[in-house]
Amino acid sequence: MFRRQHLPRFLAVLGTIVASVVWSANAADPPRRSAPEQGEVSAESVYVRSGPSLNHYTICKLNAGDRVTIVGERNGWYEILAPAGVFSLISGDYVDSPDGKSGVVNGSNVRVRAGSSLNDSKYTIQTKLSKGAEVSILGRNPDGFYRIVPPDDVTVWISADFVERVSPGRLQHERAVQAPIGDVTPAPTGAGVTDEKVSPEDAEPHSGSLLAAVQATFERGQLAEIDADADAEFAKPLLDRELDSLIKRYRKVAGQEEDEFARRYAEARITQIENMVEAAEAIRRVRRMGEQTDARRREFMAERANMHSAPVPVPSGLSAQGELHVSALYVPGTQPNRYRLVDPTQSPPRTIAYVDIPAELVIDVNEFLGRYVGVRASGQRLQPGGVDPVPIYVARELVVLDPAVATAGAEGD
Repeated sequence: MFRRQHLPRFLAVLGTIVASVVWSANAADPPRRSAPEQGEVSAESVYVRSGPSLNHYTICKLNAGDRVTIVGERNGWYEILAPAGVFSLISGDYVDSPDGKSGVVNGSNVRVRAGSSLNDSKYTIQTKLSKGAEVSILGRNPDGFYRIVPPDDVTVWISADFVERVSPGRLQHERAVQAPIGDVTPAPTGAGVTDEKVSPEDAEPHSGSLLAAVQATFERGQLAEIDADADAEFAKPLLDRELDSLIKRYRKVAGQEEDEFARRYAEARITQIENMVEAAEAIRRVRRMGEQTDARRREFMAERANMHSAPVPVPSGLSAQGELHVSALYVPGTQPNRYRLVDPTQSPPRTIAYVDIPAELVIDVNEFLGRYVGVRASGQRLQPGGVDPVPIYVARELVVLDPAVATAGAEGD
């Protein structure tokens, strides 16, 4: 009778059988071996497995940005060298170890199995070691197996869906970026070669490698000089920095193709300085806006200060009269479309009302600006928020008046 306590052992045996069947089924389709390539993991918590399928047990997890060495491929899985931290397992019965740190295999064709930091599975056989093979021991499990550094030919597997191959050009660039400025292979000494700094334009036609070394030395020397001048400018306040000349000098280095590192470094510096230029211009724009706002505020205060005189008498049939002017508070083209009506007899001219020009009133306001006009209004309200409320007239019609006649007519009424 099958008992519940036998279930774990039964599942373990079943897993071994399933994996063996899957491995045997795929044996006719061996992994496609290739020259080692670099790959970069493109997602978080990607499982590394003991074989090329989801039926094989998990070994460890890798995260986005981790690098792997790809040595083969099969059915959408990359065969990779064991990443750092991965270990293999070997039976302690077949290893002689005097100190528990290193050991020697004492049997023939001793199996090495894939170890896992995520579970206790160990049915995947990675390789076999001959008698006398040396192993580096990482520790010993309670079941008697040694955890060892994976032998050189040991590989594990990762889904190709989560790994991007790293191009040779990118690897070359990364190596160049890691090299400090000026760290180039020196040119060989000998006849015609000195320690003096040589401009590439003046260089004699040496061999390709020598000319490349001279060019690299020259370009990186130029970068060092420009960097020193840039540091001096960066020490100044942002708005006082002279950055245009720096950009021109870096662009000269960025335009050459002999030294890729110098070119890419100069391009990065140009981007950095252009960002500084944009930031400085943004600060200047904000300051200009503040100055314009202050000017409008002063004009508004002046207008409000001149609103204490008696109102100008208005002829019959008109709601208000005066010279029509643009208001600094309401710029033409914005909403509301509002202008100010001024009493020109006051010194300085006093704002006596505002005039709103509704959209449906089809007139060319420019014909009335600066002229003495009468306003026939379809509505009236008071400007809120001021100490002395100012009337706002919604214009129904604007008419040009003669100031002398209009004033005389108003007095006769």
